[in-house]
Amino acid sequence: MTTDSEPIANALLRSLLESPLLIDELPEAPSLSRSHLALPNPIPALNLNQKLGHLYEDTLAILLRESTTLDLLEKNLQIRKDIHATVGELDFLLREKSTGNLIHLELATKFYLAVDSPDGLTLPGPDARDNYHRKLTRLRNHQLTLPSRFQDHLPETYRNEAIETRQLIYGCLFDHIHAGQLANPEFISPTCRRGRWLHQHELSSYFPKEAQFHLIPKHLWPVPFNLLTDIPLESWQPNEPIDRCLLIHAGDDPTPYFTAPDSYPKFNS
Repeated sequence: MTTDSEPIANALLRSLLESPLLIDELPEAPSLSRSHLALPNPIPALNLNQKLGHLYEDTLAILLRESTTLDLLEKNLQIRKDIHATVGELDFLLREKSTGNLIHLELATKFYLAVDSPDGLTLPGPDARDNYHRKLTRLRNHQLTLPSRFQDHLPETYRNEAIETRQLIYGCLFDHIHAGQLANPEFISPTCRRGRWLHQHELSSYFPKEAQFHLIPKHLWPVPFNLLTDIPLESWQPNEPIDRCLLIHAGDDPTPYFTAPDSYPKFNS
């Protein structure tokens, strides 16, 4: 489905410009300065009927095309060893106008719930098959190092140029409502967006009986609530059975909440 809803597109674009980053700097790649990005006028339509990662790649591409300091050369550039083997993909390849330097930019948008376990703190995603530490390891060891490890397999146009790598990693870290302290995993930004999570059976004891809840559709998960004021949201009743994690807005509370099936994190959405 392609939407021409300007409020939704505007919220997505502004969230990439304004949202706190989940991770600021990594040894393999600093974050890209968002001063390079610019809003378009008019606001274009976006295809919401795709995975969140692809939607945000499309959204970031719009901001990059409006940049006065960067040229967007490639999006989703596949690196092939031969016609049968693909070793990876560069989200974006950019050229800085003032220096002529090539920049490989990786984008990620992720959400993690801090869960206490007998083995210590774990950080699964809403789908518990996802995991912060596995994602971080793959990002650092594979995605951010693709140009340096496989430069000979890049298109000839770029093969002999030095390439700098940058990243933009958005998302939110959710602590349990009864956590004694905030989770602080390695490389998480101290100013990252924070939320809370709880199992469905905990809703009635945690929130007042008269609390009103609204569902945040998945394509708007990365968007801070202050950017959603012009977007109608679906109401939700806490006694409705759920089979996956849901992101909810509780009344006027600015905190994002994930409510999880009672079997979470054993349950995979």
